[in-house]
Amino acid sequence: MTAWFHHSIVEPGRLPLFLFLIAFIVTFVFIRISVRLIRAEVSWWPGNVAPGGLHLHHEFFGVIVMVLSGFGLIAVARFDTPIADCVLAAVFGVGCALVLDEFALILHLRDVYWEKEGRASVDAVFVAIAIGALFLMGFRPLDLTSAADEFRDDPNVAARIVVVAGIAVNVVLAAITLAKGKLWTGLVGMFIPVLLVVGAIRIARPSSPWARWFYGTREGKYDKAVRREQRLREPLIRWKIVVQEALAGRFGVPDRPPDVLTEGIGTESPVTTPAEVTVPSRVATAVRWRRTRRRLRVVPTWRLPVVLVVCAIVAAVLCITIDENLGLDVDSGTLATVLGVIAGATATLTGLVFTAVTLAMQFGASQISVRVIPMLQREPVMRWSIGFFLATFVFSVIVAMDLALSGPDDGTPGASTAIAAFLTVVSAILFIALIAKVGSVLNVAQLMRWIAADGRASIRRLYPATHARVATARTTRDRTFDDEPRHVITLREFGSRGRVLLAVNVPMLERYAATWGVRFDLLVMVGDNVPHNVGVIAVVGQPRGGPVAEYKVLRCLLFGDLHQPSVSPVAALQAISDIALKAISTAGNDPSTVVLALDHIEDLLLMLAPRVHADAITRSNAVRGYRRTWADYVAIGTDEIRRHSHGQAQVHRRLRALFVTVARQCSADQQPPIAARLEALDEQVGHEWPIALDRRLASESDRQGYGSERGSTLE
Repeated sequence: MTAWFHHSIVEPGRLPLFLFLIAFIVTFVFIRISVRLIRAEVSWWPGNVAPGGLHLHHEFFGVIVMVLSGFGLIAVARFDTPIADCVLAAVFGVGCALVLDEFALILHLRDVYWEKEGRASVDAVFVAIAIGALFLMGFRPLDLTSAADEFRDDPNVAARIVVVAGIAVNVVLAAITLAKGKLWTGLVGMFIPVLLVVGAIRIARPSSPWARWFYGTREGKYDKAVRREQRLREPLIRWKIVVQEALAGRFGVPDRPPDVLTEGIGTESPVTTPAEVTVPSRVATAVRWRRTRRRLRVVPTWRLPVVLVVCAIVAAVLCITIDENLGLDVDSGTLATVLGVIAGATATLTGLVFTAVTLAMQFGASQISVRVIPMLQREPVMRWSIGFFLATFVFSVIVAMDLALSGPDDGTPGASTAIAAFLTVVSAILFIALIAKVGSVLNVAQLMRWIAADGRASIRRLYPATHARVATARTTRDRTFDDEPRHVITLREFGSRGRVLLAVNVPMLERYAATWGVRFDLLVMVGDNVPHNVGVIAVVGQPRGGPVAEYKVLRCLLFGDLHQPSVSPVAALQAISDIALKAISTAGNDPSTVVLALDHIEDLLLMLAPRVHADAITRSNAVRGYRRTWADYVAIGTDEIRRHSHGQAQVHRRLRALFVTVARQCSADQQPPIAARLEALDEQVGHEWPIALDRRLASESDRQGYGSERGSTLE
């Protein structure tokens, strides 16, 4: 193999091309795996590069890499710098792969990466790999045969005319083949001329320019082309798509099927039948559901500390063994003092950590909202801090005990003590990080930013689309399910996680609905506490193939202890509203905090408005009741604050500004809930402020509450 590589690749000077092709293929495979992980929302993968909210496609980085490496190949690399040639060629291959993987975006000048037009990118990559492989094997475009090399150097004029004529014939044959719609035959035939002859002679594809030019009046030719296309090419295309999607992911299939069309929000108009609904693959659905369960599970606080303590015991034993082999001559009394100080310090830090965490939880539960407690519990810095402190303490104690029990001829644990000192430094850094995190809980402004960030993340997960794909939705009328049998599934047993509904596996329910020919109506919503023996989901319609497997349906529901901001935007609105209600109470009397809370509520509502509108248009009819309406979100975020804001002109001004801003940004069918609450504010102001000046000031829209007398609503 080595001899072949040296003879076929290195000696002919094809090593840069070889490295280019390898880098190209490896980069393409890597970037496709990356985008598929991003599309699947894998938590541990870095995700998109979006500095300042600007999404940078990998085509951007590919262009930069191509420019830099291309400049290097032209201006830096020379014939006497083979290493530079190889390195720059490999880097150029990386850039080419990044650019060609988004070839469809360049061709269409819009983001069609996961649409059917996105297959053009994979086709471009395959073409580039094929051409590179042909060059690597020694083929050159527009050569007649291997004998053409002999004629090229022949001074005979006739021989040169033959070479030029042969190249011209190849060009003509390639043009005919490409005009007949045979792209691959034409491209590969430029390297292997016999394929051009075959492509030029055989019948054209029915959609090709050649068929439009010459088959218009020759029905027999056109019919023959159609039959050949159906018999030969269409199966090949299907197999090509299977290979492409196995490597690059599925094209033309959204993350959540939008194959539903309604005439308006709240209407049950033409939709697709359950059998026609396009649903994600079973594997993708299972992966997303598993990721959701993992994200929403309650992580035991003790698990990570126990693992770290066990690791500390093992590490201490290994370090003691290494110290015995090293035989370092260090004063044992000094080491014992250092180890004692480290053990005492880490024990003290552990106590401080428990105290700080306990105080934060008590403060959050009593003064802010009970939803803050699980947010603090799921923070990794808390578990890592406690675990690392205990691990350092155990490590130091074990090493100190070995030192105390060792004889005068045994080695001293110098290396183990150094490691213990290093662990102490890391523990101090974790302690600072923990205090900063606890401080963010005690700081209401930072806490609300934290909650709002979780709310925005849950909005993106719940409503991935920002626009409605109405144009692509089908208009086949669905079964109305009128007068169809209705079977209610009840939840008789609860697991140890709790009784609050946290998530619904909608794609899997849509798959079951298509399989059984039924519709699912959820009787409880995300965030509801489900009592014992209460119906949770109704099966509407007569199932095909026998009764519905209830256990399969119930497995699509995830229950837990508490509805928190990471679960849904409703919980984020409720948590921020809880903080505002505590601040606006008689004991709190802090309208400035309410204004800050309304800032975050406004931001969440503005983010929700277009997504809820798009979801209402494209929502599947196979599963109902799992989404809240736009009026629900407005009510949850503002109604309690409005009702409890008696005599708070600052709050009224900020609420009015919120409603005005949201009304300007939302669609016309989302206006009524906003208008109703503006009227309620007017009535409330009229009842609470009998003095004309107070009534006028309280009726102004002001984003700062009391930023100015005339208000400061953005226009």
